[in-house]
This record gives sequence, structure tokens and C-alpha cells, in this order.
Amino acid sequence: MRGNADQIAEALRKRVEAGEWAGAKRLPTERDLATEYGVARNTVRRALDQLEADGLLRRRVGRGTYLREEETDAIATIIRRMEGTSPADMMEVRLLLEPAAAGFAATNASASALAAIAEAHQRATDATEMPEFETWDAEFHHQIFTCTRNDLLREFHEVLRVLRDQPRWFEMKARSFAEERRQLYCKEHAAILDALNARDPKQAAATMRTHLLTVQQNMLGQPG
Repeated sequence: MRGNADQIAEALRKRVEAGEWAGAKRLPTERDLATEYGVARNTVRRALDQLEADGLLRRRVGRGTYLREEETDAIATIIRRMEGTSPADMMEVRLLLEPAAAGFAATNASASALAAIAEAHQRATDATEMPEFETWDAEFHHQIFTCTRNDLLREFHEVLRVLRDQPRWFEMKARSFAEERRQLYCKEHAAILDALNARDPKQAAATMRTHLLTVQQNMLGQPG
């Protein structure tokens, strides 16, 4: 088959949609496709440009051309594996990410974002049952990530939120829940909020770390 770039792109699209490369994920090289279709390599390159712009393919320098679904499948596989993450591992990751997020939030949060954090703190303070407190506790931390103005950091926290919704995590939170501890968590939340309102990133990070070490100790019996 000979043809222009548009025709080659359409032919390749049909082959992709038919699942021809679904197993291998990787398409033949530009050279091989040019030979197969009897056209110049730059014609094939322009055809692949079209399919990449349409979100069907992704080309990696030095590695070749891949179906875009490969990345989606890979991410989904990673998330499935992470569902078995231990609470201990979760707390270690939180200790890495959340103090930094609090520091960013102290610098970047708008007045309305700080108000949303304050509201979540107040709702957690007013909560009388564990599920209600847990909801607003999670929202307090979520709002801090939201106002970091770092999209990647925020998405990492979305993954953590999914993991926190797993039954294993909730059961551990329920077992460790006590009114005295709830009040301590709210006191530590208040200290974080004070640092955010003061626009003090170092203090915001420090108070967040202190809070997470308290949670780690209460849930896992691990000293900070």
C-alpha cells in the first residue's frame, strides 16, 4: 500500500483499534512501517504524529512507539498493588509528604483555602462519633494538599486517600480511637492551622510532622 500521511494514519488507527498490537503494546519501527507501506519514513513519522496528537500512541525517544493504553494499564496495576500497603508503610510515606505539603500550603494558600481548612478543623472538633471525626480529619489533610498549588503532590495525596479508605486502615483507626486522642488530634490540627495562618512554612511543616508522629504512635505503637 502506498499513500500519504493521512492515509497511513487511518490505516494504522484501524489496526490499533482492531487490537493488533494489544499484546506487545509496542508498534513496529518507523523503518519497518515505511517498508511495509512502501512510503518514506518521514511519511510514516507524520502519520504517527497524528495518532500521538489524538492520544492513541506515545513515542519514547530511543525506545519506540507504544499504545497509550500501556501507561493506563501500568498505573492501574500499580494502584492495585498498593491496595495491600501496610499502615506502617502508609505512615512512613505520610511523614515524607505531608510536612512538605503543609510548608507549601503556608506559602501558597489563598484566604478561601485557609477558610476551608479551618472549617474542616472545626467540624472535626465538633464531631462526637468516630466516623464523623474521621471524615473531617481526612478533609482537613485533603484541603492542605489542595492549596499547595502542586498538582503532582495533590495527586499523590489522592492515592493516599484511596488507601486510607481501605477496610484495614479504617479498622486500625477505629481500634485506636478514643476521646482523649481525638482531642489531642484536634489540638495538633489547631497548631497546624495557626502556622498556616501565620504563613510560616517551617512551623507548618514541623507541626504537621509532630501530628503525624502522634498518629503513628497511637495506631502502630511506633515511637517518633
